[in-house]
Amino acid sequence: MHALVNPARDLTPAIDWLTRRVAFYTEQPVHNVDPDIPLAELGIESVSAVSLCGEIEDRWELELDPTVVFDYPTIAEMAGFIATEVEDRYQRAA
Repeated sequence: MHALVNPARDLTPAIDWLTRRVAFYTEQPVHNVDPDIPLAELGIESVSAVSLCGEIEDRWELELDPTVVFDYPTIAEMAGFIATEVEDRYQRAA
């Protein structure tokens, strides 16, 4: 079960970034990438999923298991996960 996403949290920046990266990996226009469709259905292959995971780690300074892209299979779910992880990191640091 995934953590509930705070509806007040703005996931737009993460969704936009992930959408652009998925479009790059799947070689399709950004406007064709629906954040609510599973990455596998969008055409993300396992090698690309691992690369995307690495980019997420670099961008948000997170340490992730590559399976995270399968645990949160859509861009929208992944954005919620990233926001939660970043928020948790800041709360632990406070």
